[in-house]
Amino acid sequence: MAAASIRSLLKETAIYGISGVIGRSMGLLLLPVLSNLLPPEQFGHYKLTYVLIGLLQLVLMFGMGNSLVRYLIDTDDEPRMFSSHFWPLIVVSTAGCAALSAFAPQVAAAYFSEPIPGDALLIRLAAAVVWLETVNILPYSLLRAKQRPFAYAGALLLSVVVYGALVVYFLGVRDSGMTGVLAANAIGSGVVSLLFIPLLLRYLRPVFDRKLFRLYLAFGFPIIFSSLGKSLLDLADRWILDRLMGAKTVAYYSVGYQIAAVANLAVASFTLAWKPYLVRAAKADDAPVTFSRIMTMTVAVLAALFLAVSLLADNLVALEFGGYHLIDPGYWAGLVVIPVVMISYVFYGIYINLTVGCDLTGRTRYYAWTTVIAATFNVAANFILIPRLGMMGAAWATLAAYVMLAGLLFLFTRGFYPVPYRWGRMALIVLAAALLYALCGRVETRITNEWLEIALELSIICAFCLVLASRGLLGMSLTRNRKG
Repeated sequence: MAAASIRSLLKETAIYGISGVIGRSMGLLLLPVLSNLLPPEQFGHYKLTYVLIGLLQLVLMFGMGNSLVRYLIDTDDEPRMFSSHFWPLIVVSTAGCAALSAFAPQVAAAYFSEPIPGDALLIRLAAAVVWLETVNILPYSLLRAKQRPFAYAGALLLSVVVYGALVVYFLGVRDSGMTGVLAANAIGSGVVSLLFIPLLLRYLRPVFDRKLFRLYLAFGFPIIFSSLGKSLLDLADRWILDRLMGAKTVAYYSVGYQIAAVANLAVASFTLAWKPYLVRAAKADDAPVTFSRIMTMTVAVLAALFLAVSLLADNLVALEFGGYHLIDPGYWAGLVVIPVVMISYVFYGIYINLTVGCDLTGRTRYYAWTTVIAATFNVAANFILIPRLGMMGAAWATLAAYVMLAGLLFLFTRGFYPVPYRWGRMALIVLAAALLYALCGRVETRITNEWLEIALELSIICAFCLVLASRGLLGMSLTRNRKG
């Protein structure tokens, strides 16, 4: 039962992951365009605008997407439940985005450390993106709750392809700068909104159940704070870097962070499948053992990703396509943050697995406690470390905050739903990956041949993955008697 259950989770994770990989890969593939057609100052402002977009989305969605996934399984009246989620969401998001557009000049002046041409237009385009993404969140969540990963992936991929094609057009042909990037995002999201109209017509009704909404709000509202705290963990360092060191440093740091976000992609793909899976899997007698095994596998996969990306990044960014590098050399200064950020996401994967107790008992307020504390620490650590260590200070602050995030959730919730996690084995996996990375770095200082260096890196990565696979820690060789 456990092995079959895990395989089901792995299948859904893979489907969500493939669509997400293409989405994130689009960001990497667009880096040659962005780095060659946007100077670092503009690239930094582009990233800062998306920090604002991410934060606004979380506030205006107020946890309704998570609530829909949680309660759709238990309802006998899906249209009533969906409508009681949708109408409050559309009212709040419309009011919020309209206000943002109306006060765009004032928001831009307060948000960016230095004025830039057309900054009010950037804010208005950001408001359009936020509104469209907010409208789309419930149809996306409905597809997740209905276990329709292929439909979910198809809609996401359509948005990504439209966005990517339009970015190339607006920057390469129209020379539209940052406004072109945001316009491309808005159009891509709008296309998906049109695609979701039949789904909305099927489930949306002119009804609103106030009693049900209070239940959904009680579940989803605390998630605002946890999600907002998570976004501050990921994004606040950009804003602080802008204030303390300028937009150029934001650009360099963002490039390194985006490459390291391959690990975040893995965690995000897992999370999309994990939440619906969790409720179903908890009904089995061997659920705690299954959850323990999944935690160990998560750590193993993230450790392997850390080793692979950290070792190969320098060579990958130097690849040339038509005379352009994958990433313009002017941005390579940010590559130093990759290993530290990658390790941070290992602890984020641990945190996601530790949400078992909160999700199954409905005590989502502990998400808020842990993330707000960790996010507050992260902001303070950034202000302390960045003046001393530059962008590496931001990376180390991120790692420390993620360690705190996972540690606090474990301490607060370990009695809610006991799971026999294999902490010793997981620590050994992470330590082995870190030592191999350090050892390879020492050896490479004595190697002058680039191809020999790459061969060494690939050999170490393959050996590490083979050892993990032989132990069934990469989703392979699962048997009933194997333990996490």
